[in-house]
Amino acid sequence: MKKFLIIFVFIISCLFLLIIVYSGEISEKITYNLNRNLDVDWGDDHPKITKQNMKVDLLDLSVKWDSLNIELANSQSALLLNYISKIQSSKCITNISFMLNIQIEIKCDEIRIDYKSNNWVKHGEMNISSTFFFERRVFDDFYDKQGSYDVQIAIKKLFLNKTDSGQHLVKYYFDNNKNLLTHINGRDISLTKQNEGLNIHTPESDYFILNRNFFHNTIKINKTGS
Repeated sequence: MKKFLIIFVFIISCLFLLIIVYSGEISEKITYNLNRNLDVDWGDDHPKITKQNMKVDLLDLSVKWDSLNIELANSQSALLLNYISKIQSSKCITNISFMLNIQIEIKCDEIRIDYKSNNWVKHGEMNISSTFFFERRVFDDFYDKQGSYDVQIAIKKLFLNKTDSGQHLVKYYFDNNKNLLTHINGRDISLTKQNEGLNIHTPESDYFILNRNFFHNTIKINKTGS
């Protein structure tokens, strides 16, 4: 057993030594592949990505960039995914660490988010979106990709539709496959997937983004008294 442990420690030490020695070359290859993949044009139905000076550092487990702009597909669809039209970020660095789960920390000098207007209607004690609708697959896809991550985003300046909203600290993680918990500048906001749609619970009120069928078949029927 002791001999096995010695061999195991020796192999691990050699692997770490190889990573350290060739980390620069490996980082360059990962940087090249990442930039090449982001440059691919997947067509009009997919986001357009432009970036400047994006680099990967293997030893530091980090990715940094001078600018990263994401322009979402220009769709007339009323699905929630089309609520945001553009995200621009500048002078950012992302660090990854491994503990009980994957920790991702993003620091940006500036993030600008352009989004479309949304109309909310009062229905009982709830505020319900009448502009955009929820689709379960979007939430499920997000959980599949980030369900095991804890994410923290520190932003020195956040602009929402060109309005300076100041400094923000955003944290989010999935409690389970139905609940996304967020903390925005100390305020707890939960997003819960339900059969009817997405419930957004804030300290002040509840908001609902319903699926299209439930909105048309239930809310409008109730309005007409049918």
